[in-house]
Amino acid sequence: METKQKRIEKQIEQTILMVERLLRMESVPKSELVVFSQWLKRFSGQDQADFFERQAARWIEELDDVVEEVTHEQLQTLLAPVIDHLSERGRKKVVRKEMILSVTKRFLENVQWKKALENARYMTRFFGSIEDTLEVGYDLHVDAILVDYEIVRTTDDALLLKLIKKVEGSFIPLIIIGPSDASVRQLCYALGADDYWDETVQIEERQIRLKRLLRKLRTVSSTILVDELTGAFNRKYLQNAYRRRTSRLERDNQLFALAIFDLDHFKRINDLHGHPTGDLVLAELAVLAKQAIRQEDELIRFGGEEFMLLFSADHPEHATEMMEKVRARIERHTFPNGLKITVSIGLTIIDHPTLDVEEMTSEADEALYQAKRNGRNQVVVYSVSAAKEKIEALIKIEAKSYQQLIPLSLPDHSKYQFRVVPYEEKKQAPLQLCVLPLQQLAADNFKLLEEWKQSREGMIEAIAIAPEENQLLGQVLERGVTDYCLSPLDRDQLEEQIREWIIRLP
Repeated sequence: METKQKRIEKQIEQTILMVERLLRMESVPKSELVVFSQWLKRFSGQDQADFFERQAARWIEELDDVVEEVTHEQLQTLLAPVIDHLSERGRKKVVRKEMILSVTKRFLENVQWKKALENARYMTRFFGSIEDTLEVGYDLHVDAILVDYEIVRTTDDALLLKLIKKVEGSFIPLIIIGPSDASVRQLCYALGADDYWDETVQIEERQIRLKRLLRKLRTVSSTILVDELTGAFNRKYLQNAYRRRTSRLERDNQLFALAIFDLDHFKRINDLHGHPTGDLVLAELAVLAKQAIRQEDELIRFGGEEFMLLFSADHPEHATEMMEKVRARIERHTFPNGLKITVSIGLTIIDHPTLDVEEMTSEADEALYQAKRNGRNQVVVYSVSAAKEKIEALIKIEAKSYQQLIPLSLPDHSKYQFRVVPYEEKKQAPLQLCVLPLQQLAADNFKLLEEWKQSREGMIEAIAIAPEENQLLGQVLERGVTDYCLSPLDRDQLEEQIREWIIRLP
């Protein structure tokens, strides 16, 4: 039986995930915040009743004058006490904000900047080249990119232009860090940099300028509703589209469905044929999907190779029939390079206006992963039985640390069931995170990292255990290692690093 303390910890994790999701939104419907305040009120019966009870009451009072939407700035003010309270419960409970990606060969010189970002609750990743940044950038949701001028100066023009086009298309702030030289500064601005920092810009000023750029990113993103690559709507479109359909459901009893479809083995396409071919496949797939659906149906690029569809449907069989048309249309088509592509589709029916978009998305996601487990290239309707199965994910820790640190406290995830095992265990899984000593990751010219990169069977990532912050650590981070912990390992630090990795998982 679940203990009271375990139940409280689970509720805290759920509250943190809710806060993180709200922080990523430019504006939030008042109704969604009312629901969150009710969650806080229910939680107050379990943990520090006076604090959560006060917050719930304050929210209800402050939201009274709000008509429909709460801006990001208002949201930050409302959330601040909750974030501080959750963060005080320990480092592993800190709420994380945007992802900041740094491209630099000077890892040691950036250690203090990395720590300053993480103390301000940002997530960070470091890479050593534009090429690695472009490759991983397809799989990470990045909010700002910082690049050393030396990297800019020595990078092939075609790669550099590709990065600039990518950040401009997504409105991601690009910051170049270089010498105090007017001609270099002018060149970087001409290339497309949103800001330029020389050695006179101290950490405190960097944080202020970064925060300003991120605020502008949220403002711009909220006004752009169409994905440039595919012509489908983007995620910013989802909230209002879903709200319009629930209003129609309440008024006319018009049921609708939410479907998510995902390209099968898309990573293999990118690895074997390159990301440009992957982009062509995504663009062509969106065209095919639009041809197979009705004019009033709404196609949304949900992220990466995932698309969402909102469409009217009278019952699950009707919705399944419509999605089968989409699936079959894609299966019949021949894509660039002669590729034959299939998709797996999960869907759920919305039959009551109070059903939340996040909950329904989660249900469709569960059905999608049931389709993947069943062999791919099929349509699955959500059911309670589908929700019971999760994909196994392994967290593999080198033997000595495993004995010292087990058990670890990890958050729940809607798709994955995590199991912590010694690294030496032979079992494999579609998703793995390996926590290994720096020297092991760097041995034989980083052979292990290269093997993982070429893996076709799943995704393998790593956290390095390092004796100190040195140049070798910078080199493994450049090659895609997720993060690092200093030895001897601290349980709270490792749990926090793993939790950040879980938050970033799709």
